[in-house]
Amino acid sequence: MATHPHLSRRRLFLGAAGVAAAGLLAACGDDVGDSPAPAGGSAPAGGGTFPAKATHQFGTTTVEAAPKTVVSLGWADADVLLALGVVPAGILDWFQAWPVGVGPWAQDRLGGAKPTVLKGPEINFEQVATLRPDLVTFTKSDNDKAKWEQLEKLAPTLSGPAGTQPYGTTLKDQTLLIAEALGRRAEGEALVAANDKALADAKAANPGFAGKSVVVAAAFGGQYGAYTRGDGRVQFMEALGFANSTKIEDLKPANFYAEISKERVGLLDADLTVIFAIGAGAELKKDAVLNSIPSAKAGRLLIIDDADLANAFSTNSVLSTPYTLEKFVPMVKDALA
Repeated sequence: MATHPHLSRRRLFLGAAGVAAAGLLAACGDDVGDSPAPAGGSAPAGGGTFPAKATHQFGTTTVEAAPKTVVSLGWADADVLLALGVVPAGILDWFQAWPVGVGPWAQDRLGGAKPTVLKGPEINFEQVATLRPDLVTFTKSDNDKAKWEQLEKLAPTLSGPAGTQPYGTTLKDQTLLIAEALGRRAEGEALVAANDKALADAKAANPGFAGKSVVVAAAFGGQYGAYTRGDGRVQFMEALGFANSTKIEDLKPANFYAEISKERVGLLDADLTVIFAIGAGAELKKDAVLNSIPSAKAGRLLIIDDADLANAFSTNSVLSTPYTLEKFVPMVKDALA
């Protein structure tokens, strides 16, 4: 399967299964995303208190009045906007995974609207400008200040919190930043609290998860990227009671994942091993080397080749969490039984 020509290695491991979708589109010559659907326009951000302010790594963004045209460019920003009742006028679909720009866990929130889907992962600034936004959200990204400055010329633009690594904005920070810009901090806090409760309830219902070691990784091109603490996928597992493998943490990678060659596949062993199969589920299930590690032999290797589930897991938003819990937790229980 061909890969998207513009995806960096970092982005390959960022979106897991979404990359497979992008690669498939590139290989097949599909033009989804090249001709955006007619813009539905943002649902007004009603109920907020204005002017509203949100402080991020590049300063403080002030929104003078309820925005009418919001463009979502950060990974999973659209989920937060939709959870707050705001339908973006444009959504950057980083990996061209869905024709409407958001996953199945969020699609009903569109209410029949058809936002312009901006083909990612790179930003087409001219296309953003044609939408005439009065707010741009860019909270989970590569933290490129030059991009933010260019967007800021178009409209007030959010970025991630100070001190956050690229693509490292947490679910809580992402939700609260966007809620603050909409003048609705209390609603953002309520969304975060509900998310935390759902995870806590799942943890309480599964005491057998507590203290178990886990490796969460993506497979691509014959090697693996094992996620480290601070990445949303690991945070999700930690919230359920798992502990990220010390073998992975001890590698101390510069990014949010550690590259693991096939020759070092033993590092993927843990009480539970979860691997996102980027277009390679069938091959991995038959891979003799991967299946030689103890967790695989014991039936504690989960190969996730459901693209929507892998992307929900990777998105890690207030809307994707219930979807991931519903579909993923039973798989974990079966693997550890």
